[in-house]
Amino acid sequence: MGLRVIIAGGGIGGLCLAQGLRKRGVSVEVFESEHDLGPWQRGFRLRVDRSGRGALVSCLPAGLYDLAQATAGRLYTPRGAVYDHLLNEVVTARPPDLPLDPAAAAMVVDRRTLREILFTGLGDAVRFGQPVVDYEHVGDQVRVLLADGGSATGDVLVAADGVGSAVRRRRLPQAEVLDLDLSGVYGHLPLDDEALTWIPPELLGGARPVLSPEGWTMVLGAFQPQMPTADALAQTAPGTALQPVPAYLQWTLLASAETQPLPPGALRAAAPAELYGLAAEATRAWHPLLRRIIAESRPETTVALAIQTMIPTPAWPSDNVTVLGDCIHAMTPVGGLGANAALRDAALLAAALADADAGRRGLISAINHYEAQMRDYAYEAISSSLWGAETLFGTRTPSTEGAHA
Repeated sequence: MGLRVIIAGGGIGGLCLAQGLRKRGVSVEVFESEHDLGPWQRGFRLRVDRSGRGALVSCLPAGLYDLAQATAGRLYTPRGAVYDHLLNEVVTARPPDLPLDPAAAAMVVDRRTLREILFTGLGDAVRFGQPVVDYEHVGDQVRVLLADGGSATGDVLVAADGVGSAVRRRRLPQAEVLDLDLSGVYGHLPLDDEALTWIPPELLGGARPVLSPEGWTMVLGAFQPQMPTADALAQTAPGTALQPVPAYLQWTLLASAETQPLPPGALRAAAPAELYGLAAEATRAWHPLLRRIIAESRPETTVALAIQTMIPTPAWPSDNVTVLGDCIHAMTPVGGLGANAALRDAALLAAALADADAGRRGLISAINHYEAQMRDYAYEAISSSLWGAETLFGTRTPSTEGAHA
């Protein structure tokens, strides 16, 4: 009998790992706390860079990768442009007319759509509404304990259940989660034909930070799929079902706790209408176009956002319980590095576990190989994202240099 892998968490990283294992013939079962993939309105855009694209190629069947590309925006190279609250461009890192290098380019996906694509073909392996709350070792195996009192046993347990992971708290109690002094709200403006007549093209494409003297920072980012969902399905994956997601401009409005009118707990508990009003009030003295973006957004899609990061955890002895994605290297959203690190984790771990399944490497040696590489690139990404947060938002965070040596 071959290796059996249990994954706690059905987010981007967990589902990508499941696809990568299935592709390599390794048995896998995913336990997810949510009851389904959720409505598209709960989604948001993700930048998938060169490493993330490579991970998707490694883990997905060819047709599903083609579908991910077709439902994403066109490849682009980030400009690094920054604006002030009156829409004066104050930083230009890259001219807008430089030629595109496809090998180094990124694409923008909708998280809900990507999660649907990653779920495709895994229906019999994903258990919704069954979060893993604990685990125990049973000989050489590991048994997961579920919230409903059930259990499941496998050879490997992978914690991919986010920054609040119960598995990580048990496996690596020394791992530290840091709540940054930064929170806010995000919302969506439909990018229909009418909106495109008044939103300037330079605000579309990659992320566009907007800085204000009052301590608020807005980040704009467009999701513009290359083609309608039905056309993408017909061309790349006939018979696959996806929920259509129309184009939108996502705005994220962030500030430190001392600037926020609500304390963090009250902000997270606030209704969408209250959050929408908060965003409108915070930007009342901004450029009319920025105020219009919020005014014409969908109030019901306004959501509170709290920023957390992980302190890099020094190397630990490997066993058959390992970690992936935000549960071990949550980071700020600056640069869109978190999702790409999780996808990279998935591809690297899938290959390592496939080697163990085929007898090319011992199981613990394979997991140790994965964890050592993951710490190197993920902790570097944490440092980069913290530096970006300090630069854009003025956050002050502990140094992570040398933490994973």
